[in-house]
Amino acid sequence: MLKMLKTKGPDFLGVGLEKSGNHWIAALLSAHPDISCFPVMPFVKESGEYNRENVGELHIFNSLASLEPGTEDKFVRPLTDYSDRYNKLFSDLVPYLDKVPKAEIYRMFLDRYNEICESERHGKKLVGEATPAYVFHLDFIDSFYPNIKKLCVIREPRDRVVSWHFHQIRRGRIENSNKLSDQFIIDYCEKRIRKEYQALLDYSGNIHCLTYEGLSKTPHPVIRGTLKYLDVPADDEVIDEMLKAASFEKLTAKDSGGKGREQGEESIMSHFRKGIVGDWKNYLADTQVKLVDQITLDLQNQVFKKYNVEQPNQ
Repeated sequence: MLKMLKTKGPDFLGVGLEKSGNHWIAALLSAHPDISCFPVMPFVKESGEYNRENVGELHIFNSLASLEPGTEDKFVRPLTDYSDRYNKLFSDLVPYLDKVPKAEIYRMFLDRYNEICESERHGKKLVGEATPAYVFHLDFIDSFYPNIKKLCVIREPRDRVVSWHFHQIRRGRIENSNKLSDQFIIDYCEKRIRKEYQALLDYSGNIHCLTYEGLSKTPHPVIRGTLKYLDVPADDEVIDEMLKAASFEKLTAKDSGGKGREQGEESIMSHFRKGIVGDWKNYLADTQVKLVDQITLDLQNQVFKKYNVEQPNQ
């Protein structure tokens, strides 16, 4: 299928995991002189307005996968969503969905996707796009871009559950409360986190895993390993500049259009809510901590062993 494409694709992809700092890693990488990674900012700003200067997560592979059988439980999105979402970058292609063969649909959408990626390159050596749901479609991605490099950020499930809770509040899907129900925790851990881990365990291709906790506590070696994987310079001076450019204060200032916040200073309605490790301690009861661990810890340990990732301190 790759031979059908007229345009050059991205050099790497961010494939997840959800609520694990994907915009942060994109901002860090984009601060490298040889790398452009997007999106750096969420498509919906802290003010609630759409960020029209930002294309947002493109969801291309989990949308194209909706045409494949047996993908209903892999967080696919219908291609018709492109009619009015994702900044309408693919909207003119939607009318062709019932008019041309599936292979031609793939070619049309991926050529457009490649063009968007190229427009985000900004003259740099590498360009990458990140959408967390890609983790469910790793082999599907390889069918179009064989052996493309992939980055996966893994985060402690306890913090992810809390982050997802506040994400739902921000989107107006649940009431504003600091209390998480056991059922909310069970649903997210079983329906999302375990499935992500299983997807990583089932995959045998080209991917580099890192942790949110490692990136927060020991950023230099974690970033250095990521840059070496991408085959770009990884000296300390460059990494220092990356960390400065992608600081929590600078990201929150850009998101809000005003003054930035210090790490740990909370804004519930911001995508960059607090930016700390271990926030679960402020919200989860002891029984809920055990519940998260009971559901996720076995697969998490297998993932860390397979990808030689250091277990985060809990």
